[in-house]
Amino acid sequence: MEDDGSVVTGNNDNCCQTVNAKWLCLEDIYQKFHRPNFYDIGCTYIADVPDHRYTYMTSQVGNIFLLQLFVSSPQEGSINVTVSNSNEMTFDKKTGAVYLDKSMKNFRVLRVGEREASTGFVTTYSFSDLDVECLKDKTLYIAITFKNSQSTEINSSTMDFIDLLNDPVGADFTIESLDGEKFSVHKLLLAGQSEVFKAMLKEETAESQNSYVKLVDVGKEDLQCILEFIYSGTVKDLESKNCYNLLMLADRFNLNGLKEITQHALCYQLTHDSALEILVLSDMYNANYLKREALKFIKKYNSILDSSFFDEIKNVDLVRELCRFLAA
Repeated sequence: MEDDGSVVTGNNDNCCQTVNAKWLCLEDIYQKFHRPNFYDIGCTYIADVPDHRYTYMTSQVGNIFLLQLFVSSPQEGSINVTVSNSNEMTFDKKTGAVYLDKSMKNFRVLRVGEREASTGFVTTYSFSDLDVECLKDKTLYIAITFKNSQSTEINSSTMDFIDLLNDPVGADFTIESLDGEKFSVHKLLLAGQSEVFKAMLKEETAESQNSYVKLVDVGKEDLQCILEFIYSGTVKDLESKNCYNLLMLADRFNLNGLKEITQHALCYQLTHDSALEILVLSDMYNANYLKREALKFIKKYNSILDSSFFDEIKNVDLVRELCRFLAA
């Protein structure tokens, strides 16, 4: 792609203005998928002053590769950004460029606390191992714009406070799990990531006044995962965790980013024995991506319907939706 000032890259000579930004440029993306880590994309500017900085994290769940996009800004208030809303790719054979589909979605990313460049989660893209193979020696471009949109999804996940969870200096709140494990945490981070925790920590609540809450139905391993996500934006070795519980808890605590990556992990767990249960779970917790993948899996292997679990599904609307999908 010829750089006309609309491409955000790590090239210091390229000062892409925020209002002109059209593409995020991710170079050497194949190698970075195979070396899971955080990577810098670059900044947009207002005149010669840095405005928004973009980073991403790669990870792998089974044979699904995930790319999580983050944005930070030294400016006060939330960040409105519109990016590609699909992992569908278009290849330019002449230039070696790969473009994500230009169907767009607007996100309002909430700043966390008073840090100079607080980092917020935007969205997650998933790719199959075949997709990633096709990205070898290619540069990936993600469409972006800062035009206002009426359809806005609010995300507020941070990614760079994990050291504070491991060594909770300045912690001002304690969360205890069902089985008695206590975690020292920071009210500011909890409230910044979850509207549920924010309501819990208002000054007049008993939890806030006592600086303590016991989650009587959340085990220590699940609570550790929730806090790891709140502090770091991800969960290491997610495929080995209880993703059924994590999906439920992500919905309960309004942790959109955790809900996204957990759906991807559960897609990898779709089998003849689990598909119907995952379908019911996805419907119960409004996990639309997971629900669609479960429906597709059941349609492909419709002998699943011979399972006794199918007869136990009590949700008439879900059964009707499944039948319509199979008949389409």
